[in-house]
Amino acid sequence: MDGTKVKTYLQQQFDSFVKDLETLTNIDSGNGDPEGTDRAARFVGEKLQALGATIEYRKNPRSTHLIARLKGKGTFRLLLIAHIDTVFKPGEAVKRPFRLDEKNIAYGPGVGDDKATVIQTIYALKTLKEYDFDAFGEIILYYNGEEEGGSPTAEAIVAELSPQADVAVIMDTARPGWGIVTQRKGSANYDIKVEGISGHAGNAPHSCASAIMELGNQISLLYKLASPLPQNPHEYTREALQQKGIVDHGQFITANAINVGVIGSSNDRINVIPGDAFAKLNVRCYTVAEQERLDRAIKDLPNQTVVPGVKVTVTGGIHTGPMEKTDQVQKLVDVYKNIVRREYGAEVVEWMAGGLTDGNRTAKFIPTIDALGVENYEEHTDHEYVDLNTAVPRTTALVLLLAEITESWPLA
Repeated sequence: MDGTKVKTYLQQQFDSFVKDLETLTNIDSGNGDPEGTDRAARFVGEKLQALGATIEYRKNPRSTHLIARLKGKGTFRLLLIAHIDTVFKPGEAVKRPFRLDEKNIAYGPGVGDDKATVIQTIYALKTLKEYDFDAFGEIILYYNGEEEGGSPTAEAIVAELSPQADVAVIMDTARPGWGIVTQRKGSANYDIKVEGISGHAGNAPHSCASAIMELGNQISLLYKLASPLPQNPHEYTREALQQKGIVDHGQFITANAINVGVIGSSNDRINVIPGDAFAKLNVRCYTVAEQERLDRAIKDLPNQTVVPGVKVTVTGGIHTGPMEKTDQVQKLVDVYKNIVRREYGAEVVEWMAGGLTDGNRTAKFIPTIDALGVENYEEHTDHEYVDLNTAVPRTTALVLLLAEITESWPLA
């Protein structure tokens, strides 16, 4: 694929790109809106069908999911994932319809997260078709209708499609200045239940066992398992880093994070020794090995009590693995970096992220890179906007990436 020709073609298609983005943005497709997500899925499906893709719609009571397949003549198989749902309720598009200003900044509900990126995938395929590029075996496109809230339907589809591909590219919104995400933390949830012996706080502490005191011990043990925290968190705010001239791309996120988000007890009196207590926690880390190590350590906490007479029970475990940067992922990233450097004279910045996307799920099966979409800002707010000046460059880089990994797979 000739980079200059791709840029020229996509620039010629820009007005059409904007028109399609306007149409999609003005379709309310909030998470849990079955009618809206169905309209959005069918709009996208018709566009892809016109390009020769086969279309499948999968519905549940909350949403419509879209799977499209484009066959080629080669062997390399690619999975592209984006999402058509937003966080906004029905009526938001009427209240805040799509708007484009003189600087090519577009506004509207879900305009960037993830609708501009959805349109980007359509125009990437249009470009491949324009230049008769069919050296791939199959491009599978999955448009999640429940990404913003998660669902068993979406998880099952990702688990079904991932083994059918060699590489996954997650078309989530991009980070600023050619930023992409190459690592995401996995997630695990646990409940700690402490059973003690209640009684009068003054008269009978020797025959009681404080569940809350033991819960404090358990939390202290969790604190020791977590990665060390910064000495002064105020020095790591966005404003503080900017003042130091430091660009934050996730490099300060700790290797693992253990957050005890909820604690409680049925006891509400200070003169009663509490007979029960509980905690709920979330654990996130970048590697499978660390996730498994912490899982073992947390499940061993009942063996480390300090209050005589208490019983500690730990339930829960790992529910989503990390998106690891494996050697094969690094090779994909290097191809993308070389393309951006060659075509735009720019440097790609690798971001680390603590949040989850479908990339966490595809990474269980195949090499995955994330956030190759159009650059978006202030997502999930009523002033969300997408920088459409990045639409042509980001789509050009995506097209060339698909072409180059297709022609050179497996990457040496």
